[in-house]
Amino acid sequence: MRETTPETRRSALIALQGEVALTREMATRVEESVLAAIENNALELPTMPMVAARALAMLGRDDFSFPQIASLIETDPIVAARLIRLTHSAAFASLSRFDSVLTCVTRVGAEDLRLFLVETAVHHVLESRDSCIAQMCRDLWQHSLAVAIVSRDLACAVHALHPDSSYLGGLLHDVGRPVLAATLLDAEQRLMGKRTQRWIMPSAWLAIISGKHRSVGAAIARKWNLPDPVAHAIRDSSDYDTGNRFSTGNVVLLADTLAKREGIFIGPINAEEIEQRLSMGKQLLGVDDALIERLVTDLGNRVAGRIN
Repeated sequence: MRETTPETRRSALIALQGEVALTREMATRVEESVLAAIENNALELPTMPMVAARALAMLGRDDFSFPQIASLIETDPIVAARLIRLTHSAAFASLSRFDSVLTCVTRVGAEDLRLFLVETAVHHVLESRDSCIAQMCRDLWQHSLAVAIVSRDLACAVHALHPDSSYLGGLLHDVGRPVLAATLLDAEQRLMGKRTQRWIMPSAWLAIISGKHRSVGAAIARKWNLPDPVAHAIRDSSDYDTGNRFSTGNVVLLADTLAKREGIFIGPINAEEIEQRLSMGKQLLGVDDALIERLVTDLGNRVAGRIN
């Protein structure tokens, strides 16, 4: 075994300090680049996939036709397959099987079809081929689905105004994270050169994303022409709004807190902060422990049912 001397330990410490300093410098430069893009409305936001966008537009008309919408969905095998899987999940449990897109569309109905189409679009955003963020995106998809499911159930339980908007707000509340992650990767390549193998430390990377992702998510909701309560839920779900107890943002924040408490989350979890947010959310929304337990019962399997 190679013996270490005070001199070699000192050299290693100096090298590590230099590495940390370079990481901080890189993180600062990348963050400045991303913030400038946000400020100048130059950040490239993802567009909604064509089939989802067209189907949502068709659903927005008074004279929409399920057969026409089904024919459109059939042009995208991935979307069609996901819709068929959804109708066979526990959420739409039935003795009958729905093997055609048309019967599936009819089974889920207009409102749930709208939610499914936006869900499909969000899943598209949360897919990445870049190994740096691919696992984060997979974990984030599970977390987003968990928050969406609990948000809608909670909104219904407390008679909030917008259960479907609560679902979409939960689904999209973190959608700005992968967009910022991809932008950070691109900014690093531009600032440091295409051949660099270096990447900022995870702590600095997560700090940048966590601090700025909500404004990006709200911008995506507006670009996709989603209802105003959805954009508000994304923007306002960092802190409780004591002036509007049953706001969509409050519903999403409590749902987000519960998903984190259940361990369906990416990144470190502050247990003390979770308990504080849970206590305040329960008080604002008038929720008791029995309802909390019903909201999270079998949550992991319910999320898996939306994925598999």
